[in-house]
Amino acid sequence: MRILYGVSGEGFGHSSRAKQIIPFLLKKGHELMIVTYGQAYQVLKNYLGIKILKVEGIELFFEDKELSLKKTFDRGLKTIGKNIQDFKKIKEKVERFNPDVCISDMEPIVPIIRMAYGLPLICLDNQHRLTHLKLNVPKKYIKDYLIARYAVSKVVSRADFFIILSFVKGGINKNRAKVRIVSPVLRDEVLRLKSKRGEFILVYLTKPNKDILKALRKTKERFVIYVYGMNECKKEGNLEFKKIGGEFLKDLAGCKGIIASAGFTLMSEALYLKKPYFAIPLKGQFEQTLNALFLKKAGFGDYSEEPSEKEINLFLNSLERYEMKLAKHKTKPNEVLKVLGKVLKKFSI
Repeated sequence: MRILYGVSGEGFGHSSRAKQIIPFLLKKGHELMIVTYGQAYQVLKNYLGIKILKVEGIELFFEDKELSLKKTFDRGLKTIGKNIQDFKKIKEKVERFNPDVCISDMEPIVPIIRMAYGLPLICLDNQHRLTHLKLNVPKKYIKDYLIARYAVSKVVSRADFFIILSFVKGGINKNRAKVRIVSPVLRDEVLRLKSKRGEFILVYLTKPNKDILKALRKTKERFVIYVYGMNECKKEGNLEFKKIGGEFLKDLAGCKGIIASAGFTLMSEALYLKKPYFAIPLKGQFEQTLNALFLKKAGFGDYSEEPSEKEINLFLNSLERYEMKLAKHKTKPNEVLKVLGKVLKKFSI
């Protein structure tokens, strides 16, 4: 089958799982064309010699640690306009490829193409937890939740099948026959890791945060800290700063707990390795808040948008309790491939 595979270019999580799914599809004899943009385009443009179609994509804009809806919307309008201008070229390339089926991982152009040509669509992502899982959302997050759910539904409102990734499996609220909840996709590098309980806490921050660092300095724990964009290695008391790179996965496997952003990919990898997790979700980005809510409800860790010294200490003093819960947690990294293979067979008839 010829598969048109749309991959969101926002962040590295989508392209990371695409790099696991693409070899599986090629091994099954399928031919692929990837539709993507942004960071994912840079990751996938030379990957296994696959055809790639670059488009303009919607990217989230943050201001003062909080999602700016206005700037995200304004940029989104410009993106839509650019794709409309280029749609003739996009259409020509797609027609030459002549796809049989489409897959979208939160990429908005492929769902439009599939409607234009009447092609089957498989939606494969973690964002559609917002639309298809039974959620108990705290009142203070209702507004963010409704905005996020609306945005997700606009990227893919209808599909022939939904494969939804989640490290905590909840109840499905609609279209049960066309929905499967599966374990997160994990990188080969992570699957090869041997987890052990070390003597330090791993900290990953998307940007410097003086308040968190101040709180960490007041504890007796040792912290190994990675800050996105910081290229300086240094030690300051109980804090050791490292460059993001070669040692991160080693430290991920060797730490005894994690304090980090609430991104789906890192959290999924940490839970697979049985690491207690303190999540710091970005304000206004409900997808990260949802990850944090699932984490706390499952008993795998805790969260706070603005962690205090008290909250961090409570997490550090609760590591053994979280470890007991995590010991029972099971991740099936190949589950998504098995389900995807079965769904594709239905469309090949």
